[in-house]
Order: sequence, then C-alpha cells, then structure tokens
Amino acid sequence: MSDDLSAYRKEFARIERKVAGEFDAGRRHRVLVACIVAVVLGLLLPQSDTEWSWTVLGTWFGHDATTTVPMRIFVSLALVFGVVSSTAALCTHRWRLASASMLGSGLASLFGLLGYWSQNGMPVETPHAPGAGMVLSWLGMVALTSQWLPVVLSRSPTDRHPHPATTPVL
Repeated sequence: MSDDLSAYRKEFARIERKVAGEFDAGRRHRVLVACIVAVVLGLLLPQSDTEWSWTVLGTWFGHDATTTVPMRIFVSLALVFGVVSSTAALCTHRWRLASASMLGSGLASLFGLLGYWSQNGMPVETPHAPGAGMVLSWLGMVALTSQWLPVVLSRSPTDRHPHPATTPVL
C-alpha cells in the first residue's frame, strides 16, 4: 500500500516542480506580444541613415562600420532577448525564460540609450543619425522590460525553491 502512495507522491512532486516553474502573464500577454512586434518592426527598419539591422550585425568585425559598438550590442541584445527569448518565454510559460527576457531587455534598453547617444556623437562627415528603426526598437525594449518586470516579480517567494513533500506515512 505504501509503495502505491510513494509513486503518487513522486508524481505529485514532479507536477508541483513543473507548475512552480511556470508563469501566467494574464492580461499582459497581449501587451508583451505587441512589444515583441514593435521590436521586430524596428529591427526591419533602418537603424541609422545608412545602416539596417542586418548590416549592423554583419559589421561587428568590419573596419569601415558607420555604427558604434553600443549600437551593435543593442541590436544583438534586441534580437536575442527582445525577439527570441521573449517569444520562447511566452510560448513555453517558463519562469526562467521570462526572467532572462526581463534582464536582457533591461540591458538592451541601457545599450539602446548608449547606442542612440553614441550615434549622435559620431564624426560629422559620416551619416550617423539614429533611424526610426533604432528608436522603435529601443522604445519596444523599454516597454518589454516594463511589462516583464511585474510578470517576473509576481511569483510567490514560496515558489522560488519548491521542495518535494516529505510528509510521514501514517
């Protein structure tokens, strides 16, 4: 009899660990999707007067780049955390992916600010003004960060380290 119950307890502990690792975005789900779409649209538009996002990513090691390093880091982080990680988190509802998306989006927002500032500070003889895509991507990353933050912080402190039930058998 106790062997049957121990199998159930193991199964319940496995289910509890799985559920404890998930999140529910609730009404924020649609807003998060809209933010991801804004980041994607921003990455499809020009990032500066002469550079598109794929050329910014392609000129990481080029000597004739017309974009600054913070802008390259921003575009990379926006692609990885704003699009890929956030989409994966929304599809799988995994709390760890949501946490990574929130932290990466916050870091990308910081580098977006630095990228915008550094593009405006480039030498005058090069076309350097930040484009509409860069601004849209940056605002999308700031919005993603502000939307992921309550989702990640909504997790109960008791859900952070789920322990299997160790109740004695009567």
